[in-house]
Amino acid sequence: MKRRNLIVIIVCFLFAGCSPQFHGFKLESQARSHMERAAELEDSSLYHQAAQEYAIVAERYPSTGYHKRAVWKAALLNIHPANSKIDFSAALFWFKVYLGLPLSSKEKEDAVLYVAMLEHVNGLQAELSSYLKEKDKLLEVTQKQSSDIVTGTQRLKELEAELAQAKDELKKMKEVDVRMQRSKNESSSSKSLELLEKPSKLKNDEEGTQQLSRPDALKPQDFFPYTIQVSSRKNREASILEAMKSRNKGNSGFVSHVYIPGKGDWYRIFVGFYRTFEEAEKAAVELKKQEYPLAFVVKMPYAVQVGISSKDEELKQLEAALRLKGYLAYSVLDRLYNNKIRLLVGAFRTEKEAAIFAEELQKEGFEPKVVQR
Repeated sequence: MKRRNLIVIIVCFLFAGCSPQFHGFKLESQARSHMERAAELEDSSLYHQAAQEYAIVAERYPSTGYHKRAVWKAALLNIHPANSKIDFSAALFWFKVYLGLPLSSKEKEDAVLYVAMLEHVNGLQAELSSYLKEKDKLLEVTQKQSSDIVTGTQRLKELEAELAQAKDELKKMKEVDVRMQRSKNESSSSKSLELLEKPSKLKNDEEGTQQLSRPDALKPQDFFPYTIQVSSRKNREASILEAMKSRNKGNSGFVSHVYIPGKGDWYRIFVGFYRTFEEAEKAAVELKKQEYPLAFVVKMPYAVQVGISSKDEELKQLEAALRLKGYLAYSVLDRLYNNKIRLLVGAFRTEKEAAIFAEELQKEGFEPKVVQR
């Protein structure tokens, strides 16, 4: 009996020791499967899809032996000349992640060169965007001036016609009979009395007009004060990676910095933005069923707006500039203009917290504005 118990204990120890190794082997196997799929896509010249597969390995399997190569490939294929959807921002992000890994001097030198090149490209794109803006403004001014010239010419013709008509009327008035003039003089006294009565009437009319011309009260617009916190990390890059992972699954993940006295800087990961607590709670239940068992609803009514535009290219460039500085922005439809999108960063409980973060963004060269989300 004792011998049997001893055998059972030994077998349990063996299983306990092999469990971590088995888990590690499973992760390696999953990562290898994605890498093989990515290689097949790359061989088929499907560089955009291949970059996405490498990005999955880079995000989900950082402890495997494939992580370093996956990061490098995700960066490189995003700017491959034959990639139909070149993404300079994504490439720059992965090159910066790659620089944070253990590298040889040659690997580091290559990565630094790519980063410098991409930053230069981003600078040129921003400069080009500025030139295009100026061009649009000049065209608008030119069109307005042309329109003003046409309008001015038409008005000049109208004035000439009115002047000719006035001359005719003046000529007719000079030919009026003297008796008509005397009749006018006799009726002047009665007209004077009418003029004395008019001011009070005009005053009443003006007051009525003012009351009628008051604008109706603006209808209240929708706000999105509620969001769902799914995680919190000390490392900014790790938080951004987790938020991007959430976005890859169709969620609107974003990151917000907070300083906690006694604990230091933390980076909270949020998903979504909702009008009511009930809407957010319903979404949180679904997130708990997925991979965020600790998800909970919080009220964060304030955010920092860094831009608003109806042009997708402008928003992309601004979002890329924020990403270079280590900030992950998200988009919300503007409440007043349905054709415009607001680019926001962070989520805060109070206006004061948002204002402190806005000062940080202003020092980085942006034009932030504290708003209600």
